[in-house]
Amino acid sequence: MDLSSLAARRTTVLAVEVPGWSRTRCALEQHARTRGWRLADSPADADLLVVCGRPGARLTAAVDHVWGQLPGPRARAEVTTADAVPAALDRAAAELADGTVQRRDADARPADPDPGTTATGDDGEMDMGDGDMDHGDMDHGDMDHGDMDMDMPMPGGIGLAGGGGDDQLADPDSLDLDVLHVPLGPVLPHWPAGLLLHTTLQGDLVVAARAEVLLPADDDSPTDPPVHGTPAGRWDAVATLLALAGWDDSAVRAARVRDELLAGGQPPGADRLARRITRSRLLRWSLRGLGRLPEGDAHDRLRHWLTGTEERRSTELSTVADLVTGLDLASARLVVASLDLDTADRVTVPVEAGS
Repeated sequence: MDLSSLAARRTTVLAVEVPGWSRTRCALEQHARTRGWRLADSPADADLLVVCGRPGARLTAAVDHVWGQLPGPRARAEVTTADAVPAALDRAAAELADGTVQRRDADARPADPDPGTTATGDDGEMDMGDGDMDHGDMDHGDMDHGDMDMDMPMPGGIGLAGGGGDDQLADPDSLDLDVLHVPLGPVLPHWPAGLLLHTTLQGDLVVAARAEVLLPADDDSPTDPPVHGTPAGRWDAVATLLALAGWDDSAVRAARVRDELLAGGQPPGADRLARRITRSRLLRWSLRGLGRLPEGDAHDRLRHWLTGTEERRSTELSTVADLVTGLDLASARLVVASLDLDTADRVTVPVEAGS
């Protein structure tokens, strides 16, 4: 069996949601699961990139950047309605299985630089990491709680940054940590559509943040009704937060509840799943105190989603930047997910927090 046939049978999908096209993205996730396909955790993990909606120029540039990181065999599709998803996936599966198409794509890709070659080039107005880190480094698999544990001893006694000796290793506060400029989004699994959060890191902590939303094309708008603000939208938010918290099985169950609601049904297991989630002491401990607002923290918001008692509030981008400042990247992603941002009506004016 060649690689293209294997990719077509075990397709991993990277979904890119354009602000306003949440219904299309939900349909994509549902049909991918129905086919036995998997949702990607990073571009390097994906066979198929699907853009849900019509992105504007800057968001298109970000998608093109991520597309270049997908290994072959690969395919790319764009859908603008939920009803169009099955046909788009059929075409993508055929493209993945077509050896001629894949060889042509491989021949057209830029050659890898020789070993030892220094990368150069224009980052462009997207600020794709300021040369320090690209989107491929920012996938969820690299940022779970296990990988972000900076208290683990370094191999060979090597410090995090700034050199130093054994005294620095014994006292983390004495480390002279490098400053990195790292973008989160806009193409990132379990992430608000079009959100680009420019972060400045010192060690593993966000010391400053700047948030903006990259919008759709000016001449286009979704035709499907929105998911945000509906019971299905609440379960979509639950699924996203649980996935980032490492509750993969419950996240899939929550997504299925969402799909049932979008289809007009009444999922019988929703109440039982909600009770299981709200009673978890471990989940409460992992979310308690994160993203605290007057109405509560991340766990409070999760509980309100599950009970349907939350009051819809519009969270300003300046608030998002403030809430993630001082957190490690894994916690920052949990906070952003807990806010359930509706980016469809946002403006592209960047806002900053930190110093």
